[in-house]
Amino acid sequence: MSLEHGFFLVPNKVTYQELMRSNEKNLDVIDSLDISDDLIRYIADSLNWIPCKNPAILMTKESVGINYYGVTLFDQTSAATLESIITAWHSLFMNSPEKLELTGEFVHSSNKRVLGGRERLEFRRNDVLESLERLLSMITRLGEEDLYLYHLGI
Repeated sequence: MSLEHGFFLVPNKVTYQELMRSNEKNLDVIDSLDISDDLIRYIADSLNWIPCKNPAILMTKESVGINYYGVTLFDQTSAATLESIITAWHSLFMNSPEKLELTGEFVHSSNKRVLGGRERLEFRRNDVLESLERLLSMITRLGEEDLYLYHLGI
C-alpha cells in the first residue's frame, strides 16, 4: 500500500479544525484528490517554490512549499505559482512513454556486500496525467473563486 497526499478544495470559511473533523462526505468539501507519495517526492523540489500557509502553526504566517508530514493551506496567492508548476509537470509527463519510469530515492541494502541503489518508481502515464489534470482543475477554481486548497501530508 502506497502512502498518499490528500488535496481538498473547500470554501474559505472551512477552518483547519473543521477539515480535520470532517471526511470526504462533508458537504463543505467541493473536490478531493489523493496523489501518490512517490510522485510528490519526485516533484517535491519544485513544490518548495509555492507560497502557502501552515494552518497548524499560524494561519497568517506566510511560508513556501508543502508541509510533507502535515497540513498546507493554499489560497488565491498560491494559485498562479501552483498552477504554473503543475502545468509544467503535466506538459513534461505528456511526452513520456505509457510506462512512466522515474528514479526514486537512494535505498540502502541490508546486505553489507551489496551496495545500495536508487529505487525505480513506475506509474502509468495516463494515471499521472489524470491526477495532475484533476489537481489543475482544483487550482483553477482556487484562483477564480474564494476557496482554500488544503494539502494533507502523509
